This record gives sequence, C-alpha cells and structure tokens, in this order.
Amino acid sequence: MRSGIEVRQCGLNIIDLVEDLERRIFRPSEVYTRGFLEWLCENCSNSSYVAVKDGVYVGYIITCIDRPGQGHVVSLGVLAEYRRMGVGRLLMCSSICRLRGIVDSIVLEVRVSNDAAINLYRSLGFRIHHTIPGYYSDGESAYFMVLDNEYLNQAYLKCQCGSEQG
Repeated sequence: MRSGIEVRQCGLNIIDLVEDLERRIFRPSEVYTRGFLEWLCENCSNSSYVAVKDGVYVGYIITCIDRPGQGHVVSLGVLAEYRRMGVGRLLMCSSICRLRGIVDSIVLEVRVSNDAAINLYRSLGFRIHHTIPGYYSDGESAYFMVLDNEYLNQAYLKCQCGSEQG
C-alpha cells in the first residue's frame, strides 16, 4: 500500500464499480460497453486491478495477455482528482509485476496528446514503437508503446516487484 492506496484484483464481482470509473474517467465515445468490460474482467482478471483510497475506487487497469509472451494494457484510468498521486504508476507496476516471468513484452496505446501518461510509461521503460493515425473515435492518433524484454527487468526493479507491490 502506498499513500493509503490499496490495490485489489479486478473481477466480475466489482464490474459495476469498474463501469462507473470508466464513465467518470473517459469521454462518452471512449467508454467500453458493459459486455466488453465483463469479458475483460473475466478473461484478464489475473493482471487487472483497481485502486482504492479511503474506501473510494479511484482508478483501474485492465491488462490482458494478447498472445503468448505479450501483455497488453487495454485500459488504465484514474479519476481526475486522484491524478499525480502515484495511482497510475502503482496500477501499472501491479500489472507489470504480475506478468513477470509470463510475458516478454507489454504493449499499450496512448493518445499522442496525453503527455502525463506518456511520461509515466516512459519512466517505466516503455518506448514509442510507432504512431497509429486516427486511432481514437475523435480522429486523434495514438502512440503504440512497447516495454520489451530489454527493459522488462529494469521495470521490475523500478516497480520493486517481489516487495509489497507485486
């Protein structure tokens, strides 16, 4: 636990809370359907988490294994009033630590305008692999970022995997 933030496993038992977070964090055009969220929580729960502070659900991460050896951060979101408190990093590290020894790389997509998220991902060793033009429904492009085998061990150290984090 960091700064009173508790990380809990994500699962179908809290799908309503994840759906509420999704609606409060993202633009209406970016919110996943309940059916897709249920599928994600059911099939990706081993490496997906929610962050709780003082009994309030403040963020979540859904990370799946896309194919053998590759993890995929499908969604990471933190309520605006809890950003810049280390919640996103804690959630990322929880997923990274859980995937230790299971994957050789982790990938994600992020808006090219989301400097805070890009800086977080870079601080953990992700690098921009390429740009995906018009990825989002509003036409904004995304960076496809990769944390590959070369940097995974450094990420494990940065995240202190094996301590209370992982």
